[in-house]
Amino acid sequence: MIYDVVVVGAGPAGSSAALSLEKQGINILLVDKEAFPRNKVCAGVLPPRIFSELEIPEDVIERPLAGYRVFSPSGYMVESAFSNPGAIVNREQFDYFLVNRLKSRPKHVRVTDCVQGEDFITVIGDDFSAKAKIVIGCDGVSSRVKKECFVNDSDMIRKGDMALGGQYEVSLPTKEIDENFGNWFEVFYTIPYGYFWVTPLRNEVKVGCGGTSDEFKNNSRAVLEEFMRSEGIKKRLANGDTARFESHLIPMRGPHEVLASDRALVAGDAGGFVFPGTGEGVFYAVKSGRIAAEVAGAALEEGRFDSQFLEEMYSKNLEKNGLLSLRDVDFVDRVLASPEKAEQYIKKLKVFKTQ
Repeated sequence: MIYDVVVVGAGPAGSSAALSLEKQGINILLVDKEAFPRNKVCAGVLPPRIFSELEIPEDVIERPLAGYRVFSPSGYMVESAFSNPGAIVNREQFDYFLVNRLKSRPKHVRVTDCVQGEDFITVIGDDFSAKAKIVIGCDGVSSRVKKECFVNDSDMIRKGDMALGGQYEVSLPTKEIDENFGNWFEVFYTIPYGYFWVTPLRNEVKVGCGGTSDEFKNNSRAVLEEFMRSEGIKKRLANGDTARFESHLIPMRGPHEVLASDRALVAGDAGGFVFPGTGEGVFYAVKSGRIAAEVAGAALEEGRFDSQFLEEMYSKNLEKNGLLSLRDVDFVDRVLASPEKAEQYIKKLKVFKTQ
C-alpha cells in the first residue's frame, strides 16, 4: 500500500496527528505496536491548557486537577492552585478516547525498520510493509523512526537526557482518596536528578518516581518502595491494595535540536516534548502531533519533502506555538541536580507565594 503519510505510534501525539491529517483529507495510515485499549504507565495529569486543544468527555476525566503541591527534601510544601481546574485521567481510557475520534482505528503493527528511498519511505513491521511520502514518528523516547531516519549521532537523544519512570497503582476507597489527597498532583523533589509523584484518581492512587542517574535506574523499584514507606505517604496509603510495579522511559530535556529528516518528522516523546520538572508531556504531545500533521500537509501540497524544508517549517510553527521554549527550561541542572538545589528552589517558591 502507498499512503501520503504513515503515523507511527497512536498515543496522544500520533492520534492527534492522524486526526489533523484526516481533517485535511490526506490519505494516512496510523500504526501502533499495541492493540487499543492498552495500559500506559503515566501519572495522567493534564493542566488546564489541555482544554485549548481537546474537548474531553466527563466520563474520561477521573478527577478535576486543582493544582500542584511541591515538596522540598526538608518538607517545605508549596501549593499552587489553578484558576480553572485541569484534569486527571487514566491513560488507558484517555488514549482509547483519542483513537476513537478517528475514522479508522490504528493498525496493530510493531515497526522494525524504516527505509528511506528517493520517492517514499518504506515502513516495515512483522508481516507488514507500507510506503509513505512522509512518516511522522510518534513512537516514544526510543523511537524507531528517529533511529532509522535520523542518521547522525547528534540527532539522537543522549542517554543522560532520558529518565526511567516507575509507578505503582494503589487501590483505595474514593472517600479516603478525597480525604488524604484531594484533587492535587503532588511532586517531591527529594532525590538527586529525579523526583517522586502522587496522583489521585477515582478509586486508586498512582505513586511513581523518575530519575536520570545510573544509580537510580539500577534501583528505581527499591527507591520508590522506600518512598512509599516514608511516614507521610505510608499513612495515607495504609488501607490500599498495591498493584505491580511498571516502568518506562521519558525524555528529560528537549525538544531535540533536530526534529526533521528527509520525509520524516518526530513529535511527542519521540521529539523530546516534555516539561522536565514534572514529566508532563500529554499537552505537548497533542500539540506537537497536530503541528507535525499541518507541516506534513503543507509539504504534500508543495511537493517538498527534504529535511531543510520540513525542519524550517516545523521549527517555525513550533516556535509560534511556544513549544520550542521548552529548550530553555534548565530544570534538571538548576533544580534536580541535588537536594540542596531543590531546597533552595522550593524555599524561593514559598517566599514568592507569601509575598
